[in-house]
Amino acid sequence: MKPVKNLGREAQIAIMSLVVLGLIGGCLIIAYSGFATSPKTRGVNSVFVPLPEAYLMAAAMYGQSIIGMLVLLRDRKTSYSGIFLSCLGYVAVASTLISIWR
Repeated sequence: MKPVKNLGREAQIAIMSLVVLGLIGGCLIIAYSGFATSPKTRGVNSVFVPLPEAYLMAAAMYGQSIIGMLVLLRDRKTSYSGIFLSCLGYVAVASTLISIWR
């Protein structure tokens, strides 16, 4: 079996940015009870997507963020207790951001 290579610095930075942007995007969708789209043509009204339908988008953003976090933790060979504590910290940060932005 081939030895597993660690992620390079550039890959870690790219994954970290996906984690942060997914977390912020999901929190903004939940905090503002949905999101609005911006049409490309002028004079057309924007469409607001309310929260029940926006849950799918928030779930996708949180999903990308959590998967990225787990990839970074696995690359550092973190123990299961460390992964569990990181997930608890993720939930704490997400709930704090949502409560700040409401």
